[in-house]
Order: sequence, then structure tokens, then C-alpha cells
Amino acid sequence: MRRALPVAIILVVAVAIIVTAAACNNSNPAAPNDPPGDGGTTITITTNSNNTFSPANITINAGDTVTFRNSGGNHNVAADDGSFRCANGCDGQGGNGNPSTASWSFTITFSEAGVVTYNCEVHVGLGMRGTITVQ
Repeated sequence: MRRALPVAIILVVAVAIIVTAAACNNSNPAAPNDPPGDGGTTITITTNSNNTFSPANITINAGDTVTFRNSGGNHNVAADDGSFRCANGCDGQGGNGNPSTASWSFTITFSEAGVVTYNCEVHVGLGMRGTITVQ
């Protein structure tokens, strides 16, 4: 019976170590070990029927990409600085950024550090905004 107690303790400690390691291995797309400019990270931001972006605020490294997807509703995505405006295509890129109820997606690579704020032009008054911080 004495031998069972140390084995149980070892099992509990082993499980605790595994759970802690799994929690620490959270695949945060803006993790500091993601080399800047490697282009290896893509984050998807989804428009929601409750007039929000999910996630709305992210931090990425220069060279990473962001894909915006419409999951329902009449939305578009437009940078406050005018650098992009997209829905069914993008302004100046073979389409237009007019809000659309269609299922659409748009991917952009951010190559320079800075902060880009964006919104849905239809729902900006309802707070449908977000921020991309590029390191």
C-alpha cells in the first residue's frame, strides 16, 4: 500500500506538468517567437451578425497577413486611413468595397509597423470597429 501513494503523486505531478505546458503553448498569433516579417502568421477576423468584428483588436508582426471574412450581414471593412476598403473585392483591385450580404473574404499583408484602425461603414456608428497593431 505504501508504494501506491508515491505512484499516485508522480501521476498527479505529471498531469499538472502536461496541463501547464499545454496552457503555455497557446497559439497566440502575435506570440513574440513569431519572427517579424516571416509572413508565417495569418489571422482571420470575422464580421458577426451582432455588428462586431471578432477579434476586433489584434497585434501582429510586420509581414503577417490578416483575412477578413463576412459570416453574415451587410458588412464591409474599411481602413480609417483609406489604405483598404473591401467586401466583394476591394476598391481599385478589380472590385469594390461596397457593403455586401454575400459571403466574402479579403486578405491583406501588413509590411510596416504601426496601428491601423478599421470599421464597417454601415455599422461604425454602432461601434463596429477594430485595431490592428503591427510590430
